[in-house]
Amino acid sequence: MQNFLVLNAGSSSLKFAVFSGSKLEAILHGQVDGLGSRPAFSAKWPDGTAHPGSGPELPADAGHAKALDAVLGWLRDNGNGPETLAGSGHRIVHGGDIYTGPVIVDDRVLANLDDLRSKAPLHLPFGIAALRRMRQLAPDLPQVACFDTAFHADQPDTDVRLPIPQKFHDKGYHRYGFHGLNYEHVVTALPGLTGKPLPQRLLIAHLGSGASMVAVRDGIGVATTMGYSTADGLVMSTRSGALDPGVLIALMRDEGLGLNELEDLLYRQSGLLGLSGISGDMRELLASESPRAHAAVDYYCYWAARHAGSLITALGGMDGLVFTAGVGENAAPVRAGIINHLNWLGVEVENQRNVAGEMEISQPGATCPVWIVAANEELAIARHVRSMLKG
Repeated sequence: MQNFLVLNAGSSSLKFAVFSGSKLEAILHGQVDGLGSRPAFSAKWPDGTAHPGSGPELPADAGHAKALDAVLGWLRDNGNGPETLAGSGHRIVHGGDIYTGPVIVDDRVLANLDDLRSKAPLHLPFGIAALRRMRQLAPDLPQVACFDTAFHADQPDTDVRLPIPQKFHDKGYHRYGFHGLNYEHVVTALPGLTGKPLPQRLLIAHLGSGASMVAVRDGIGVATTMGYSTADGLVMSTRSGALDPGVLIALMRDEGLGLNELEDLLYRQSGLLGLSGISGDMRELLASESPRAHAAVDYYCYWAARHAGSLITALGGMDGLVFTAGVGENAAPVRAGIINHLNWLGVEVENQRNVAGEMEISQPGATCPVWIVAANEELAIARHVRSMLKG
C-alpha cells in the first residue's frame, strides 16, 4: 500500500506527517508555524532530528492554502508527492451530530462541514480550508475527514444534555467534547506501552494550549470537561474554561461588551494569561518569579483536580491516570500540583520519575498508576485513513 499524508490545521499552524501505508510508521513530519504573521517551516525525521532539506520560503501573509501549496511542493521535491500517496487524512475539530466517525470526503460532506462552521468558528474554518485546497490540488486522491468530537459520541444522555429547553437541544445545543483523536490514540497505545490491559476506569488529561480531561470506561469515553464549545472546562492558556453564565450576562449588560468582544475575552484574553497578566505559556509562568505567575499555576492545578474529581465520580473510581499533550508531557510541576490535590484518593507520583519525565511516574505496583503518553493525533488519523480505504 502507498503512503498516507496527514494534515492537522490549527488557527496559525499547519502540521503534516507522512506515514507508510503498510506499517503506519511515520516517515517524516513537520509544520508551518506563524501563519498570518511570521510563517516558519520545519520538518523532522521520526527520531526527531531535523530534515536536511531546506524549507520553502513563505510570504508574511501566508494563509493555510499557501502553506499547503508550499508543503506539497516540498514533499514532492523530497520524494513524497501526491503520486506516492494512497490517501490523505484531515483533523476536523467538529463533526456535529452528523459525523460520529471518519468519512471519505465528497462534495456533500464538504457542504455539510461548511454548515457546521458556526459550531467551532475559531477552529473549523482552518481544517476545512486545508481540506478544500487539498481536493483542488489532488482531485483524484481520497480525502478522509477525522473528527475530534467522534470519540465522545457514545456518551450517555445525562452527560450530553444541557439543562435548557428541549427545542434548543434538538437544534444541537448540547455537549460534544473535543481532543477525541488524541484520546483515541492514548487508549490504543497505552496497553502496548505498559504491557498490561487498559485500565477499566481511566482518566486522561490532555493538557496543552487547549486543555480537557476525559473519563474512559472499558475504552469508551463516558464524560469529558469540554462541552458545547472548546472554551468549557479546564482553565487553558488563554481560554477561560468553565465560567458562571451570569458573569457573561453581567459583562454584556454592565460593561457593554458586544459578542465579538466577549468572544475575544473568553478565547484570547483569559485563562493563564488573564490570571497572571504575564503570559498564557506555561513554560514562561513556571520560569517566572512573579507571585501572579505562581498563583496562576496553582489555580490551574487546583481547578484541574476539581474537574478530575467530577470525572472520577462519573467513573465510580479510578484505576489509572494519563497525562498527555504539551503541558501534560513536559511540565513536571503541573503534574505534581494536580496529583497533590488527589492524594486523598491514593494517587501519588514518585518525584524523581516525575521530574525525569519517565513513562510511568508512579511507584511500581501503585494501586492507581500514573503515566505520560506522548500525544499523536496524526497516527490516529493515519489509522482511520488506512481503515477507510481498505473498507
